Amino acid sequence: MKSVIYTALTAVALLSTGCVSTQTHEAALLELDKTKESLSTAEHTIAQQHAQIEGNTKEIARTNSELAALESKRTALQQEYDDAQNRLSVSQSKLETMRQIEAETKKRNEIYARFVNELQKMIDGGQLTVSIEQGRIVINLPENVLFASGHAKVNPAGQEALKQIAGVLKEFSDRRFQIEGHTDNVPMKSTRYPSNWELSTARALSVVHLMVKEGVQVQNVSAAGFGEFHPRADNETAEGRALNRRIEIIMQPNLEILSNELPKVTQ
Repeated sequence: MKSVIYTALTAVALLSTGCVSTQTHEAALLELDKTKESLSTAEHTIAQQHAQIEGNTKEIARTNSELAALESKRTALQQEYDDAQNRLSVSQSKLETMRQIEAETKKRNEIYARFVNELQKMIDGGQLTVSIEQGRIVINLPENVLFASGHAKVNPAGQEALKQIAGVLKEFSDRRFQIEGHTDNVPMKSTRYPSNWELSTARALSVVHLMVKEGVQVQNVSAAGFGEFHPRADNETAEGRALNRRIEIIMQPNLEILSNELPKVTQ
């Protein structure tokens, strides 16, 4: 480009001296025309290069925009994948918990069948009932099988009944049992037992002590007194009150399985 401009200047200088021959003058004009043509060609080339650069710049901007969009899609897909993995993990955990619950239910039913089989004579004799309530095995003994009215000392016939039950319970060293005392709603009028809570709790403790004496592991048995507040029947009738005066031996569910469903507490 510099050489073209230099040639043009030279030609102009020669023409301006006024002392050149006709041949030299024509040669200078021809050279000037060539220079103009070269300048025009150069300008056209520069314009094309500028247009190409502008096009390349736009292409780069478009490519960068596409890359940003692809990156955004990649991030969204990664999030969807992570969410799917989390859902899969939760589903697998729930499935495992369901399997454990199913196994626990099967084992509970097997234990229930054993209770019924080994206590069948007492069931037939009206001394107790065995049922599954809210997922728990419940052995229900009426008051008159174990205690005199208003007392918490187990009578001889009741002791024999509890010995047979303890013989079954102690076979299940991996299970926990709660002894629950219940009464009707007739108020207590005893110095020793000011209310039905004291009476129901004392009766439950009497049964616990006997169970431990007969070989049930002490860490597997507990006592609770509910007084008249968990009735099974209407206290307005003699029959209903008789049903409410009772001892229930409850086999507790496996709380470790249930705890798997609870949210974890973080510090």
